[in-house]
Amino acid sequence: MSRYSDADRVVALGGVFQGARLARDVARNGVCDAAAFDASRQSLFDFEPDSVASIFGGVAGIAHGLRTLTQQIERPSQRDLEVARYVIALIHLGDLLMRDAEAMQGLHDDLIALARRQQHFELGDTTSNEQLAEIYQQRISVLGPRIMIGGEPLHLQNPDNAARIRVALLAGIRAAVLWRQAGGKKWQLLLRRRAISRSSRELVDTLPP
Repeated sequence: MSRYSDADRVVALGGVFQGARLARDVARNGVCDAAAFDASRQSLFDFEPDSVASIFGGVAGIAHGLRTLTQQIERPSQRDLEVARYVIALIHLGDLLMRDAEAMQGLHDDLIALARRQQHFELGDTTSNEQLAEIYQQRISVLGPRIMIGGEPLHLQNPDNAARIRVALLAGIRAAVLWRQAGGKKWQLLLRRRAISRSSRELVDTLPP
């Protein structure tokens, strides 16, 4: 993938918003969009993607994030400030990760090792989430200020939910790195909002109802 299009950047950005939305939903409600969560989690194991969209299993895998992105831009009065805060934090952590070659390599090695374990052993979703959450704590939490997740204490104190939140955040950071690699810039979020929103809607409109 040597050349990236505006659509590629929007898909990657949708991945950031999807990670933020999934983390928020689990923290608030204890549940989230299962298909979107699976697509975001699986994106962590696509090491040689054919395209940006293929990382999420196609545009359908990122539709939840694209819809969240579109709503955040087009409906300021309904904007979820919590999701916006998480998106900013994910992009910041993605930047810190990209500046730390040792951390990037360590994260890559950990994910490859987990992918190999998944091939040889039947790891259930809970075990996979726990191991990804551990990778997040070891590789991401040490980079800078931790993302403070707000929500219902009952859900936040549940170990399974805590693990799923970290998986969603890790996937969001992976998408933020991809967005940067595809030429994403912070100023685009301010000066190209309409173009980003239009591209996001066009991508979602290609999906079956």
